[in-house]
Amino acid sequence: MPAQWQGQPKRWRVQGKAADGLTVTLGRYDTEDEANLECAKFVREGLYRDVRVAPIPPVSNPDPPR
Repeated sequence: MPAQWQGQPKRWRVQGKAADGLTVTLGRYDTEDEANLECAKFVREGLYRDVRVAPIPPVSNPDPPR
């Protein structure tokens, strides 16, 4: 079975709080600059509170699939 995902993982995410208080990921980006640009857009739109850019920790794969 071929891998479902291929390529480089995204390194940055933009998160915000929805009106109901739930923290949601608004997007994932390759570079911090891209994430900051989108973060500014979400802040201007005003639909989410506490919008921020956060790094995505690398995923470790200790047991490769068999």
